[in-house]
This record gives sequence, C-alpha cells and structure tokens, in this order.
Amino acid sequence: MVRAGRPEDFGAATTLLNRVWPHRVGSERGLRHAAAREPADAHRRYWAAEARGELVGWATATIDYESSQRPGFLQACVAPEARTAGLGTALVERCEAHLAALDVATARTFTTPEDASRTFAAAHGFRHTHTTRISGVDPRTIEPPSVPAGVDLRPLAELDPRRVFELDSEAMLDIPGEGAADDLSFEQWLEDYWRHPDTSLDASVAAVVDGRPVAFSHLRVAPGSRAVTDMTGTLRDYRGRGLALLVKRATLVNAARLGIDVVLTENDETNAPMLRVNEKLGYRPAGSTLGWSRP
Repeated sequence: MVRAGRPEDFGAATTLLNRVWPHRVGSERGLRHAAAREPADAHRRYWAAEARGELVGWATATIDYESSQRPGFLQACVAPEARTAGLGTALVERCEAHLAALDVATARTFTTPEDASRTFAAAHGFRHTHTTRISGVDPRTIEPPSVPAGVDLRPLAELDPRRVFELDSEAMLDIPGEGAADDLSFEQWLEDYWRHPDTSLDASVAAVVDGRPVAFSHLRVAPGSRAVTDMTGTLRDYRGRGLALLVKRATLVNAARLGIDVVLTENDETNAPMLRVNEKLGYRPAGSTLGWSRP
C-alpha cells in the first residue's frame, strides 16, 4: 500500500533512509525539524509504502527554494527486500504528479551508483548530470591545527550568525554541481542550518580575520558516533591561504572530542580544491551518489 506520509512515520522513515543510504548522516529530529520549518512555497509532500504493516518505502517531492531557478526535487527509496514489486515506480509516480501540478519544468534527483538505480532513473527520463564523492576520516587521527598569525579560530556559537550567513552565501555560489543555493533568505538559512537540531555550533569552527569570519566548516552530528562536515567554505578574497584546511582540521579535532569516530563529507568529483583539502586530512573514498535531472 502506498499512502501519504505522516509525522508519525518519521522515525521509521529515518531508519529506512539510513539503511538505503549507508553513508547518510541524518536523524529523526532533523527530519521533523525540516518538515516543520520549510517555507510553504516548498510545497513538500511525503509518501510511504507499507508491507505487512511495516514501512518499506519512502518518497518526497518539493520545490528547491534555495535556488533561484526553483527546480523540483524528488527522491524515492525502497527497502531491498521489498524491491521488484513496483513500489518504487508507485512512489515516483506520486512525486511526479505532485510536481506536475506545480508546473515544475525541471526535476532533479539523486541515486546510489548501482546499475539498478541507474536503470530506474533513466527509465523515468532522467539523465546523469554529476557525481558526488563521499569520503570519510576518523577524526581521532587528526592533529590540532597550527594557527597562523592574524587568524583567530572561533566556534560558530560565538559568532554573529548574520556574518556567517554572508560567508556561506558567497562560498556556496562557487560549489560545482547543480542547484546553487543563490536565493536563500537569512531567516530560512537560520532554520535550515544554524538552528538545525543536528548542527553543533560549538564544534563547527570559523577563521576570523580582523573581526570578520572569512572561512568556516560546519559540522552536523547524528545520534551515535557519526558526523558530516556539511559545508566548508572561504570568502573569495581569502582563498589560497590554507584557511579551508585550517577550519576543517579544527572542526575534526572538535568532532573527536565529542566521541565521533567517523566524519563524512560529500564533494562534487570536479571540486579539485576541496578534494585536495580532504586528502591532506586523510579522508578516503567511502562511496558516491549520482545526480540526475529531467529534462
């Protein structure tokens, strides 16, 4: 049975998502926060698939309100033991109908790299546009940073969020891939990142120069011992000075102090500067996801 998703499904949905996407760092509280705080013009909808009273499929469709292009986004996943019964197609059809009713011209999604996922996406008219590399490191192996003169390392919790937003907004524009976050308001950014229940503002670190945050690394922590550096970025005028490496190193050291034993990160495979930073810190490839678009 496929039906509308409900808030009471979020716990089971989180378990399923973390199972289907083994490198995902996400929590039930994070899913609840996003559902409650997204703007109305995102038009987010959820669907659930059940078998014998258990949730075995989950899907969502929404408008990407962070992008000025306002593309649609959809994602569907099915537990391995429930596949080949048509549940994935049924879930995707509901997502497609929802986006069609909103007159969405472009729809995006991402999948695992397995052949079955590729075939399924292509069969629904999607074309592969980019690949995201997932890398991981044990933060307990990271040496504390050596801070250069004139730079102050500060936890995000001690900074003015407006200044961090300005830094994040500029850095986001230069990230390779699709769907740059070029139209996100400060108020919504606060909800999506600063106030997200999985964000650790104490462990996330910024480099401050002359009182201004110029580089930062944002850490999101899931229940258990895993975390993800969601974003690491530097203002354009301060690039080439090793500040991204500096703040990411400091954030990883803080993650180790929280008892985290693996920190993941995701980067477009063409993002050579950040991939070099990761390699210097000892990150190793852990997997990948594929980005798709239609038309």
